[in-house]
Amino acid sequence: MDHLPSGSSILQNEPLAKHTSYRIGGPAQLMAFPQDEADLQFLSAQLRNKKIPYAILGNGSNVLAPDEGFPGLIISTKELYANLLHFSGGYVEVGAGVLNARLLRASSELGLGGIFFLSGVPGNLGGAVFMNAGTGLGWIQDRLEEVTSFSLSTGLHVHEKSSLRYAYREQFFLPEDGVILSAKLQLLSGDAPTIKAELVESVKKRKLAQPIELPSCGSVFRNPPGKNAWQLIADAGLRGHKEGGARFSEKHCNFIVNEGGACAADVASLVAMAKREVKAKCGVELQEEIVMLKPRYLE
Repeated sequence: MDHLPSGSSILQNEPLAKHTSYRIGGPAQLMAFPQDEADLQFLSAQLRNKKIPYAILGNGSNVLAPDEGFPGLIISTKELYANLLHFSGGYVEVGAGVLNARLLRASSELGLGGIFFLSGVPGNLGGAVFMNAGTGLGWIQDRLEEVTSFSLSTGLHVHEKSSLRYAYREQFFLPEDGVILSAKLQLLSGDAPTIKAELVESVKKRKLAQPIELPSCGSVFRNPPGKNAWQLIADAGLRGHKEGGARFSEKHCNFIVNEGGACAADVASLVAMAKREVKAKCGVELQEEIVMLKPRYLE
């Protein structure tokens, strides 16, 4: 298994640290970058026939990869329909591999907005749809009209708007082995210079509030109902606390940053510490937003 039908190479012993925003992770035994549905069909047959463990990885912006690496196939969605960006009548069809920043730039050039909440959100469209990216000012589910996905066990699926069931930072319409291929979004017409100015201002605010100068996965924990996870972590006395090369950021302590040489064990230790201390001192059970990369098998 050296190449996909598209011609894309399947890499061996590829360091996951090169493919996660944390810059953490040992080598994946195999790593593929499918470009389309045909590539995914090929990979699903290989997984089933050869009983290879697998995991699906987007742009790696909310993932903690294990120090020991991954004993199987990593399916990266970075190149999945990465050139699909088609505007028509106030709608846009976007491939899973298209970066959020690219979508925002292209939309603003055409005077189309309504997705400013993606400003500063790292990663690609597939990850944004999967995690229901957004803030209290708006969520991607508000703009979605249709999502196309590929199940490694059952094939192509088209999810209409009425079936797109979401909650905070999670979705309920994809099967466990589902891979998002593309999405159709409804945008809002506006004045191009105003939209661009709003995006610039949003990025400025994020730079002031978040430690984006260091590798991280963004917010580590979900905000509990009516509370801010960062405030709970601060109240538990963990702001600035360090473990190995990882530290709770002093600027925004729901971020665990890699100050250099951090390993997955360092981050995992801080995650466990926060859950334990916040529960003990604040009486709140924190729930992770960060995703631990774990192997699965295709039946």
